[in-house]
Amino acid sequence: MNTTSSDLWTYLTTAQKPVVLYGTGNGADKILDQLILRNIPVSGVFASSGFVRNRFFRGFPVESYETLHDRLGDMIVLICFGTSRSEVLENIDRIARECETYAPDVPVYGQVLFDQAYHGSHKRSFEKVRDMLSDDISRATFDATIQYKLSGDYKLLRPVERPLSDAAELFAIPDPSTFLDLGAYNGDTVLLYTSLFPQIHNIIAVEPDSRNFRKLQENTRSFFEDTVQYTISYLRALVSDHDGITTIDRNKGRGVHETSGSHNTEDLTAATIVTMLQGQKPDLIKLDVEGNELLALEGGRDVIARSRPSLIVSCYHKSEDLLTLPLFLKELVPEYKVYMRHHPHLLCWDTEYYFTIG
Repeated sequence: MNTTSSDLWTYLTTAQKPVVLYGTGNGADKILDQLILRNIPVSGVFASSGFVRNRFFRGFPVESYETLHDRLGDMIVLICFGTSRSEVLENIDRIARECETYAPDVPVYGQVLFDQAYHGSHKRSFEKVRDMLSDDISRATFDATIQYKLSGDYKLLRPVERPLSDAAELFAIPDPSTFLDLGAYNGDTVLLYTSLFPQIHNIIAVEPDSRNFRKLQENTRSFFEDTVQYTISYLRALVSDHDGITTIDRNKGRGVHETSGSHNTEDLTAATIVTMLQGQKPDLIKLDVEGNELLALEGGRDVIARSRPSLIVSCYHKSEDLLTLPLFLKELVPEYKVYMRHHPHLLCWDTEYYFTIG
């Protein structure tokens, strides 16, 4: 597919093979909506072994891959979920050897679709961001990310996959350091970054979801409280550009956002980076806040400009994150060096910008 003048969605409007969906979650909903919008017919839906039951998805019976392949023959498979599980990736590669297979890029949050029209209308901004990047790996990752988003060819990302430990090679943070983990989930990144950066002594872990917040404490408290080297504090809050009380979906898990709905919601504190730090100087901030990254940065504008901490910022939740996040931070702190890394994962998830002075 020539993505200089087309994209996956345009290609599918002219494809002669039957189109089927692999997956029945939120991603499948978004992809099916785009196909309906473009009058692209869908011939079936299948799920992985163990998830094929007597059920329907949007009017389609959920079948097995083998059943659909036997009935339809040569078909186009659209992967509708993300995964890093090796057995699932191996199965997808097996399917790709038998059928034309793509993983359409739809935003996790927001309404902006990364298609050729969006890319073309922001060409100068993409060129500006690419010129900001500080090494060849970053530029290759940036190029592969764009080509994947346009083409849906998930294999384009594999040559640029890098381990999470890359951050340790790029950041020089002082000893001792304060680490602000925004979107701490179940404690996995608290444990990861304190192992990569032994100079971290003070940790502020922030997570909005109640169940994840409980797991965060369970998974980290005994380790850090039994070690005099560390001081850790926990805050259940939604990171934002303002302070106050907001309403969120209850027991959402990942993907907690402000909501105006009235069903199964709860009130929660919304807070800025400045408020969370309570006067402390941050040395390393990680932001994986489900599409609220730009809001979080805007709420921390003053302390970021003053302290110039190293930053790890997820850039895969919204299509526009590829542009808005580096443009905002380079204007705020022109001295930042900018890196981009994609970690092993199907789709463009686990893709981050790194910003550092050192």
